[in-house]
Amino acid sequence: MTSTFHGIETSKRALFVNTTSMQTLGHNIANAGTDGYSRQRVNQTEARPIWAMGMTKSQQPGQIGTGVEYGSITRIRDSFLDTQFRRENQYLGSWEVLNSTMVSIQNILNEPSGSGLSKVMDDFWNSWETLNSDPSLLSARVAVAGAASNLVDTLQHVGESLTNLTNDINSSIDKKVQEANNIIDNIARLNVLIRDNESFGDHANDYRDQRDLLIDKLSTIVDVQSTENEVGVVSITAAGVQLLDGGDEPAAYLTAANAATATAGQLSGYNASLQETQLIRDQLNAMVSTLATGDVKVTLSNGYVTSNVMTALNDVTLSDGTVVTAGQNIPAGSQIASPMEIMVKGFNGLHELGYTLTEPTTSGIPFFVSNSGNFTIDDIKVNPEILKDTNKIAASSKFESKNGVNVAIRGNSDIANALTSLRDALFTFPAELTSLSKGSTDDYFRALVGDLGIRASNTERNFENQQSLADNLQIQRQSVSGVSLDEEFADMIRFQQAYNAAARNMTTVDEMLDRVINQMGVVGR
Repeated sequence: MTSTFHGIETSKRALFVNTTSMQTLGHNIANAGTDGYSRQRVNQTEARPIWAMGMTKSQQPGQIGTGVEYGSITRIRDSFLDTQFRRENQYLGSWEVLNSTMVSIQNILNEPSGSGLSKVMDDFWNSWETLNSDPSLLSARVAVAGAASNLVDTLQHVGESLTNLTNDINSSIDKKVQEANNIIDNIARLNVLIRDNESFGDHANDYRDQRDLLIDKLSTIVDVQSTENEVGVVSITAAGVQLLDGGDEPAAYLTAANAATATAGQLSGYNASLQETQLIRDQLNAMVSTLATGDVKVTLSNGYVTSNVMTALNDVTLSDGTVVTAGQNIPAGSQIASPMEIMVKGFNGLHELGYTLTEPTTSGIPFFVSNSGNFTIDDIKVNPEILKDTNKIAASSKFESKNGVNVAIRGNSDIANALTSLRDALFTFPAELTSLSKGSTDDYFRALVGDLGIRASNTERNFENQQSLADNLQIQRQSVSGVSLDEEFADMIRFQQAYNAAARNMTTVDEMLDRVINQMGVVGR
């Protein structure tokens, strides 16, 4: 026979289970807005039934149930969606950083605009056009010196801005590495807590939520591969480094050098940003170096007086009738009577062929100078001698002797005209830097800006696509693991009614027992 108090025991179990369900439901509602929280569920199951035992087997059919019990409290989580989200989230972190860097680079160049580098370059060439019209005009010479100074200042400002951007990126790498290492420390601590708690047969739901959230955050910073062993401990590899290997402490930590080995995440984005910043610097350095000292072919007009020994690319007739064939040396001080094609070392090389307005006239003065001898956006300036005395701008190709002193012909602007023509001259640029390997400096700068715009557009598009993909996966995760208040309210009513019904059942069983104990067998007393 079953116990007389079997009904009370069945009701008691129902009360306990529904109380636990209500407590878990309250925990879900309280954490509805908690980042990384997974809703929890009480897994109810039928209690083991009993067989009505007796001296002989009971003829009563079936088994007698003993109510309900719960075997565990688990969280609702889809590990497949977690893996997908982290994979896409790490690429999102990479594209987000790179997109931000591309925007910064575009802001530094400020192109196209009315105040960017191209406008300053236009002003520089236009000032030479004005000087070419009247090389003796002082205001034109001052304008050339001023426009050249503005060009140099703009280039140096761009270089300084790129340097600051590089420093900011390196600083961000250090901060992200420190953040990642802090996350690794916390994951290692949670590994121990989860292992210890679950060794007693419980489910460390809240600790697991915290650990999963930390892994999500780590996937934003760097590429992450995680595996969980049979005792609930997670091993993590990031940027090719085994950070957690199942032990109680981290096996290793990330360093700034790991940004170069990261295949995704913000560290990978910062590494790509450094490459982009260096590429822009290299492209601008190539433009500046080529303009200042790059090989270029120019044509000098009739009447030019050679300032040094020169080698022409064509046959040249001198004023005395001598014909110098191509490739032969033309003596210094010779006056040419036919156009002469020569190779010069950029703007400086051509300017050095001209004659100044100083008395006596001089030649061989470079227009631009650098501290190191190599021209870059950080190391270029207008020759201080020219800034002190604009008469040292060598615009003339001829000189005459007055009272035994060689004096440049003030109205001659052949060299100024040749320097102006360099605006459209064909230079050769490094083929690996831009889509244009041969063209004018204006063409090269337009190609540079165009290539940058294409890369920036592609980066922005990839960032937006990755953002959409990560957001969709997060929505899917929330549909599985997130807390729905409507669903929780419905469960609240269900558990409340079940609890009330169990309490009512216990009251009824108690009344039945009261009838048997206190009211039966009292007749005849």
